[in-house]
Amino acid sequence: MANNNEILCRLCREAGLGMSQSSDFEVLSQAICDSTGEKLGVNTLKRLFGFKTGRVAPRLSTMNIIARYLGYTDYESLIKDLGEDADISLFTPIDCIEVETLEPGTKLRISYEPKRVLTLTYTGDFVFVVDAVEGSRNILAGDSLTISQFAVGHRLVAARVVRNGENLGSYESAKFEGLKSVEVIA
Repeated sequence: MANNNEILCRLCREAGLGMSQSSDFEVLSQAICDSTGEKLGVNTLKRLFGFKTGRVAPRLSTMNIIARYLGYTDYESLIKDLGEDADISLFTPIDCIEVETLEPGTKLRISYEPKRVLTLTYTGDFVFVVDAVEGSRNILAGDSLTISQFAVGHRLVAARVVRNGENLGSYESAKFEGLKSVEVIA
């Protein structure tokens, strides 16, 4: 990201926060939403500031929201103001879906080895219902999975699996090669 430190400093000044405790990120998330009408999740902000592991390059849409919060029309305008080349190719593409940005009813298809494919419907509060399964005997159609993020190349982690009203515990898969694909299908 172009001049990451300057952008983060501007965010802190605009919000009047030190970004040193968890509640600061909640306040900043709400302030951004109040100001722009757009939502940036607490975990996204924590990753941006380096307070959460699993750091990935921020999406252009995330940086556009931050730029609007700081009074610019978009990220390109912000980095031009910083005196830098507005080459948005600075972002490393990553196939990642932040669950907090999804609307209930969104359908996803994920795949991982060995030849596993899950079709999921998001119901809200990080919960997905499994619509269809190919190749897995552990996860079944109708199961509810609590998942916070999907990222290609990273493992699939469900904090909770519920089947027929019974909590089966957590579930982890794609441990060695990670997810092969993640796509929104509807």
